[in-house]
Amino acid sequence: MPRNQTTAAQKARTAARDGQKYTTALRETSRGGAEPDDGFGGHEFEYEQVTDLFRCSECRVYEVVARDSDGPIKPCPGLVGYGSDTERVYLLLTENPALPFSHVASLSYRIRSTGIGRTPRYSWRDGKLLVESAPSVVSELARRIDLITSDVEGREVPNVISVEQLTAEAGRAVIAENYEAFVAVYGEPRY
Repeated sequence: MPRNQTTAAQKARTAARDGQKYTTALRETSRGGAEPDDGFGGHEFEYEQVTDLFRCSECRVYEVVARDSDGPIKPCPGLVGYGSDTERVYLLLTENPALPFSHVASLSYRIRSTGIGRTPRYSWRDGKLLVESAPSVVSELARRIDLITSDVEGREVPNVISVEQLTAEAGRAVIAENYEAFVAVYGEPRY
C-alpha cells in the first residue's frame, strides 16, 4: 500500500477488493457528503487485480501517477484517442424513429469503441443521445456516427437522423437537464 495513502483511500481500496467500485467508495468515505462529486479530476478509477492498482478507465493512467502526494489530482485528459486534449465538445444525436426500438445501448457501445468519443452519465433522454469528444477529433467522430446503421426488415437504415455539434457549456447544460429529469422520475441516484 502506498505510504501517503489516506484513511479514506485505504477504506475504498478494501471496498474495491470486495467488489464495490473504487471511485464510488472513495467518494463516499472521503467526502461524508461535503466534497464535490468531481474530486477525482474527471478520472474513473477501477481496481485492476493483476497489478493491485487503480487505473482510470478513460485515460488508462494509474491513480498513483495521477495523484500528486503534495497536491490535488491531475485532471483526466479523457480517452486516449483525444490526444490529451482536455477541451471538450459534444454531439447531440437524434435517434432514427424508423427503428423498431431504441438502439441507444448498441449506439453508445459503438461510439465508445471508436476511441474518440463516449457517452457521459445522463446523456440520453427522449430519443436524443449526447456524446462527448475533443475538438481535434469531433469531425471524424461525427463522420463515423453517420456510418452506423441497423438492419430493419432487410434494409440498412441509419441509427441517427441528425448530428448537432454543441459547445462544452451547452453539452453540460444538456447533462444537467437530463440529470434533473432523472431525479424527478427516479429520485437521487445511489452511487
